[in-house]
Amino acid sequence: MMKKLLLAIFGLVLIVALYFTVMRPTTEAKEKTNITAENNTTIKVSPTNFEKKLCAQLSKQSDVPAKIEFIDVKSKLVFCKNDIGVMPVLTNKDFTKVKKAFHALDFQEFKEELAERGYITWQADSVPKEKFSMLSGFATDKVKSIRINSEKNIQPNRILIRKNLWFWYATFPKAKVNMPIKVTSYDAKGKILTLED
Repeated sequence: MMKKLLLAIFGLVLIVALYFTVMRPTTEAKEKTNITAENNTTIKVSPTNFEKKLCAQLSKQSDVPAKIEFIDVKSKLVFCKNDIGVMPVLTNKDFTKVKKAFHALDFQEFKEELAERGYITWQADSVPKEKFSMLSGFATDKVKSIRINSEKNIQPNRILIRKNLWFWYATFPKAKVNMPIKVTSYDAKGKILTLED
């Protein structure tokens, strides 16, 4: 009886081991194949080519190649970063074509503007044809919350870029943002740091 039980357990272990060996996903594929809907042709896309294509404009501005820092799938935005700054790039829904590369937010400019504007900077961008507009900027660690007063008090998304530096952005499905832009930033205790009314 004990011998049959041991054989049954051994058989189950062997079956489970074979199952995980056969069904395990492959991780070695460095290139993936996509079939485009327009003409059903097959194209090969490698992660490095994808990054080079989407971040090309920012890479041209420096000796340091830009890399993808973050992708917002809902907004179809790719955020490229290098030693100069961060550049938002609007793409098609498959993330294979650049529709618009926006002006890069420059790290050095932010340092210079800190004395003038306080702990936060921003810029407005739009693509009227796509009915797409965006507010984006930098903020220091001191800023814990941001409210865009001119856009119905929306709180933007935030991405940590480096120590004591956050990139923030909000997108809108319209041709341009409301002017003048009014933004309020708060510290950890809810105290107003900057107020643009």
